[in-house]
Amino acid sequence: MKQCAKIMKTNTKTEHKTFPVNLLLKGRKCLVVGGGSVALHKIQLLLKAHAHVTVLAPEIDPEITELGSPDSLSIVKSKFEPSYLKGMALVFSATNSGTVNSEVLEHCKKQGILCCAVDENWKDGAFITPASIEKDGLMVSVSTGGTSCRRSRLIKEKISRHMDFISKTEMLVIGTDQNYLSLNERESVHLVGDRFDCTGEMLTNLLGVHEFMLVNTCNRIEVVAFVSPSQPLEKLLLKILGFDILRDDSYYMKYGYDAFRHMSFVCAGLMSQTPGEKHITAQLKSALDYSKSKGWAGKLMQEWFDNTLHISKHIRQIVEPMFSAFEIEDLSLKYASDIFPDISKHGVMLIGTGIIGQAIAEKLIAKGCSFTWCYHMNRPEVKHGEKIRLCNLNEMKDHLPSAEIIISVATTPAYLIHNGHAPFMDQTRKMLIIDLGIPRNVSPEFKKLMPNMTIADLDDLKHWHRREAIDMSHVFDKSSQAVEEHRPQFEKLMNGIKGS
Repeated sequence: MKQCAKIMKTNTKTEHKTFPVNLLLKGRKCLVVGGGSVALHKIQLLLKAHAHVTVLAPEIDPEITELGSPDSLSIVKSKFEPSYLKGMALVFSATNSGTVNSEVLEHCKKQGILCCAVDENWKDGAFITPASIEKDGLMVSVSTGGTSCRRSRLIKEKISRHMDFISKTEMLVIGTDQNYLSLNERESVHLVGDRFDCTGEMLTNLLGVHEFMLVNTCNRIEVVAFVSPSQPLEKLLLKILGFDILRDDSYYMKYGYDAFRHMSFVCAGLMSQTPGEKHITAQLKSALDYSKSKGWAGKLMQEWFDNTLHISKHIRQIVEPMFSAFEIEDLSLKYASDIFPDISKHGVMLIGTGIIGQAIAEKLIAKGCSFTWCYHMNRPEVKHGEKIRLCNLNEMKDHLPSAEIIISVATTPAYLIHNGHAPFMDQTRKMLIIDLGIPRNVSPEFKKLMPNMTIADLDDLKHWHRREAIDMSHVFDKSSQAVEEHRPQFEKLMNGIKGS
């Protein structure tokens, strides 16, 4: 039997690795061999670089003669001769003759002159010109090493549109907190579980959003971003955050200096459940680090955060004497001690190992408490083994019978304490659950089965703390003055982005 072999032919282009440079050609002599439309484009590029250009060709396009003054552009109507290369720093061979272009390349090589041919001879040249855009003093070049000019043009056009957006960049904050929505209302918009990363990925794909970070704490959901504002973009951002179903007075949208001032207040702890608390600084830093790891944020957001951190320290120095600041862990334990005065003599369970959970654990140890510490995936490092019993969430029910005080500060989309746990608890004695979770860790139905149980959430703690006792209007006035002193830093940041 006759066997036939099929020979597969593939058209492959050899990639030529290039080294990107920007040549300083001001005042240098450059030669363009050729007088047509392709030569015209190369001449325009050289004149923009303030080179002194000589155009050499028997026939010259009239548009070329109108490009520059005699000081910058010389016209020579002649065929190519090697003598014309004398004193030239750079040469473009842009004729419609492959033979002439090859000849120009050969003579330039002998004389050590950088030369580029615009036809198929380009591979024998010393350089190629990438697809470039220049706007407001910013130049961006795209090159595929000669393998796909169409692709580089498409990318260039995409970048060009993006550069137009950059010149309109503003700082933007969209968010909501306990001052705009109750805990009940906030739960539905918190970025819990996979929703956090999904929100970030959707924002990444929006043209006009340059850098951003997502903030999701027990009382705050925010996107802090550098954007090119437009009404359609605002609507998309609200839709992605889930704010489009909220009343207009249930969230805030702040631009420019207002956004800058707002975030300075947030970082200083003024917008927290307990004014002046300091955990928000670590939470913002963690949010920024995560956003950077995902590629959502970069040097721009880092510079903003560094400025905000500096201003927040200034604000704290001014306002801290105005009120006694409580961290949320202090407030929680103060509330628990109000119900159980000698807290160290009662069974305590702590659920959650994040920043707040670890802070509460340290406070419990300082009060001489022995307690059960429940974790999900991140097993905490325990320094006081004699005081702490570790268990994972699956083992939690085994420790519930001895628990009188439960403080839950986990971040999870599911209820951690629900009706199924009631049989494991002592329903004959006074009990307390402080639910600091967002969404809440305790099922709303659970209280009906446990009449002996007091359940306090973040809103309950806020009202108990009587925030209104502090003259916050005076605090914000003083803080605004502090931020105003740093306005030049904000303007310098934004001017650096816009190139103004």
